[in-house]
Amino acid sequence: MSLPAHGVWPPAWDGPVAALAVALLWAGLFRLLRRPGLAALAPGIGLAAGWLLVLGLVLGSPRQLPERLPAPLLGGVLAGLALLLAGRMRGLAAGLVTGLAALGTAWWLAGGPLTQADLLRVAIPVAALLVLAAAALLGMAGAAQAAFAFALLAAGLWLGGPAGPWLVLALAGLAAGLGGLAASPGWGAAAALPVGLGLTGLVAGPVLARGAATDWTIAAAPLAALWIGPALAGRIGGRAGLLIGWVLAGGTPLLFTWLLQRMR
Repeated sequence: MSLPAHGVWPPAWDGPVAALAVALLWAGLFRLLRRPGLAALAPGIGLAAGWLLVLGLVLGSPRQLPERLPAPLLGGVLAGLALLLAGRMRGLAAGLVTGLAALGTAWWLAGGPLTQADLLRVAIPVAALLVLAAAALLGMAGAAQAAFAFALLAAGLWLGGPAGPWLVLALAGLAAGLGGLAASPGWGAAAALPVGLGLTGLVAGPVLARGAATDWTIAAAPLAALWIGPALAGRIGGRAGLLIGWVLAGGTPLLFTWLLQRMR
């Protein structure tokens, strides 16, 4: 029996498979070289590989909203590498780079306005996207959190997301996060930048493109897990406390997503 022309898995899986493979290779290579900071970049590098395989690299002005997603992610990778090379993982420099990256992401996702009139028109969306980016970046404390956040987002998009590449992009994020678990401890601002900015774009995309009630509940799931999950875990305690907290916090918005879908 001959294999399909595209290989041994459906084309939709190319992005997630590439994200997992690249993240594992990157993490393994820099673990061998004893560079934990660079190894921790594995989820972001894997995510970039998966998304570029799905969406391609848009060099001109993006015509569709999903085409805007790779740019903040690639910017996060470059900013993370710059922080690592400069040895500025903490302090004012890291905060300034992270803040500028979040602001640039918000501006880009809002359409990249250049004139004063356009800037005033999108001031509220830019402010909301900036808060979203900050929440994603500050809540992203490791590869496990990244994998779980993208897993919740993928589950929500599967339940009631809009048509388009959103689901496969979320699955690529899940795969990249799982691949990043192979990295030794070394997580910091540099590692959080690409996955945090990537999550920001993917969470905001369906809300900006369609804005249905389910898009808002889907967007709430990963953020609730990142921020409310640890608080619940502290009350639950035990080895499984963090996982249970993540599931309870992130699963509640998904329950509302399912209910909204049933009411249609």
